[in-house]
Amino acid sequence: MAACGYRTGKIHDPARSNWQNSGDRPIAWSAWYPIEGQEDAERAVGHFFDLGHVIRNADLAGKARLPVVLLSHGTGGTAESLGWLARVLACKGHVVIGANHHGNTGLEPYDAAGFLCWWERAADLSLLLTSLGTTGFFANRFDEKNVSAIGFSLGAHTVLALGGARTSLMTFDAWRRANTIADSGPAEFPDVADHIPVLEKTSEAFRLSWARQGEDFSDSRIGTLVAIAPAPPIRSLTPQAIAALKLPVTVLTGGADLEAPSAQCAEWLMRQNKSFQRYDLGQNVGHYTFLSPPSDKSLVGKIDVFSDHKDVDRKQVHRAVADIVLAAIGGSTYRAR
Repeated sequence: MAACGYRTGKIHDPARSNWQNSGDRPIAWSAWYPIEGQEDAERAVGHFFDLGHVIRNADLAGKARLPVVLLSHGTGGTAESLGWLARVLACKGHVVIGANHHGNTGLEPYDAAGFLCWWERAADLSLLLTSLGTTGFFANRFDEKNVSAIGFSLGAHTVLALGGARTSLMTFDAWRRANTIADSGPAEFPDVADHIPVLEKTSEAFRLSWARQGEDFSDSRIGTLVAIAPAPPIRSLTPQAIAALKLPVTVLTGGADLEAPSAQCAEWLMRQNKSFQRYDLGQNVGHYTFLSPPSDKSLVGKIDVFSDHKDVDRKQVHRAVADIVLAAIGGSTYRAR
């Protein structure tokens, strides 16, 4: 695969506080984008996930406006966890902008509020699209008539919210109780629910966010959605709102996904809206098969994030996913020289 550009940065949202109640909400971002003739420039090296063949801070190809893909990582993850997919899309002519969601990303210490207030993540992506598209390196280079959003795991909730789905924690709690699912948290923060009473008393940022959980976070600029391995928080989305979605939605799953079981998550989504398209990548494909390989190859098979069933080739699954995603979001007018 040809190289693409890669750069990182951070913006702040003055309309929302950080979880520490000490300043504006930070939104760290990572971007992958098409380049021309800069193969000898500095290659970027990943600290945990393998970044592949990317050139740090390379120039953006051409002068035309380019299609945009917004990327939302899973619980406690990073944009780089989906860097393999971002790289494929960038080499096909898309600018890919991934948020690292404050309090819920491996780039910073985990914060209970960041794990509890899922809906804030959608606003992160909308602000990145606006801010990066108007100032700085990418200014006036985004084709806002060609914007897609892709989310993995909890990120599936994020992109569906961008499409117009609304959150109801009452709905989520009713589902949880009906299925005797413990009132706890994900593996990355298993006791997160225990923090709610303290946060309600001590954190204004949390109280304000908790109060706007059911608000409309849709963004009319986004035309296509891809939900990869949608996780249990999607059950907080109201069936009525999902049924009303008019955007093309593609859902990708693995048959051995224990973190986001299809019967509880993807299959439920499909029942709410018959227009959604679903692709299962195989009965032995797990949740983390959709993520990038490690920068340290010795980690393969040693930790869950980099472990696959013996009959699963992660690279082969990635190729299949890339083909499905490219078909879903459409092509680009850019052609590499």
